[in-house]
Amino acid sequence: MDPQRRTLLSAAAAAAGAVAGTAGCTGRTPGGRSDDRDLPDDCPTTQDLDVEWPAELTEPSVETFVESYENTYYREVVVGYEPTTAIDEYGLETVVTDGPTAVDDGYEVVLSGDGGVFEPGLHVRAEPGDPPTDADVVPFGEVSDRAIRGVLETAAEEGSAAARPGPSAPRDRVDEIVERIAALSGDVDTLDGPGDSSTLYVDVGGTTVELTVRADQYHGDYWWIAQYYVDEHVVRRLEDDEGDPRDGDLLECRRDA
Repeated sequence: MDPQRRTLLSAAAAAAGAVAGTAGCTGRTPGGRSDDRDLPDDCPTTQDLDVEWPAELTEPSVETFVESYENTYYREVVVGYEPTTAIDEYGLETVVTDGPTAVDDGYEVVLSGDGGVFEPGLHVRAEPGDPPTDADVVPFGEVSDRAIRGVLETAAEEGSAAARPGPSAPRDRVDEIVERIAALSGDVDTLDGPGDSSTLYVDVGGTTVELTVRADQYHGDYWWIAQYYVDEHVVRRLEDDEGDPRDGDLLECRRDA
């Protein structure tokens, strides 16, 4: 073969090999993992939610992870929940409703969440009553809260009285009343959450008045659907029942799995 022709054929073969190598490069490392060329520009990123990424991605591990992650994310980021009184209560919960379904290098999961965030007010009611034999009857002079004293006096004089430091009242006022009532007698049950109540008996000028304090059930309702995509490098979330979660908000991204 002519030397010049042999040289041209060798060069053409080398060029073809180079083109084939570039076309076959998918940016995937062995095992299907994405290398840095596939990761989002703002990787690494994290929400710092202290929810541990699964050591190995399986359907059970992904389901557990996503359910825990969404519950934490919704509380800490979406709602930004911080209780302001001792009787406030966070009552939201999410559960997996579909999946995990294997997609590409990871899994898609659909969750549904609902519930309420409780910020109770107080119902204070008083009326003359007969205490149980072993009840601790508190002298009126030991009641220091002006509003409670007014309710007790009105009940002793008129037969009943009520007050309601409701959800619009300063939240520290709710705790103040709960603490002051509890400090009057060991018979008083501590109010720990919505719907709890406690009863106290007070001697008002010779009339025994039954004072009841109850935390109401005031709350805000929530309902939502979220889709997740999770693989070894990213966690994406889409708060919608339509669309592709792989295009959702990037919540977590790590370079090393």
